[in-house]
Amino acid sequence: MLTFVEEILSVDEQGRVVLPAHVRRTLGITGRGKLALRREGSKIVLEPLPEDLGKSVEDWIELARGLRAEIFSEASEESWNWMSNEYAKRKLGLS
Repeated sequence: MLTFVEEILSVDEQGRVVLPAHVRRTLGITGRGKLALRREGSKIVLEPLPEDLGKSVEDWIELARGLRAEIFSEASEESWNWMSNEYAKRKLGLS
């Protein structure tokens, strides 16, 4: 469940901010944690990083290697058989 809460935070002379305790609890940040910071236009997005990032990456690699994907190839002509030219023209307002 996503909860949107607006908080006003202060920035000190060294650029530090303090995340409120309830935010840290919600995100599972205990003690000293790490956050990933990214800028999206004029917004700053902070995301918690797992404490053991290396372990998380290893788990992801193991999961990816365990997946069995079949090669799928389809001729481009066949992929549009579900849509007739007349239907496409009507949808585009050309007929």
